[in-house]
Amino acid sequence: MKLPYKIGYAVTLVWLVWIVYGYVNYEVMADRGQIPIVLLCAVIGIILLPIYFISVLLYYVYKRGPKKKK
Repeated sequence: MKLPYKIGYAVTLVWLVWIVYGYVNYEVMADRGQIPIVLLCAVIGIILLPIYFISVLLYYVYKRGPKKKK
């Protein structure tokens, strides 16, 4: 379960760096016409990242299965 979470954390970190970079360099991004790309990445990340982490958690809970009583 560690590897999927590490991958998710790495993707989240890259996503956050990209969003902060776009915010800090707003004027440069606006001149290049990349503001819609930054906003689209922000919306996609807000939607997909929680879905990813929840699905990984549910997969491992389902894979482990119910505990058998003795």
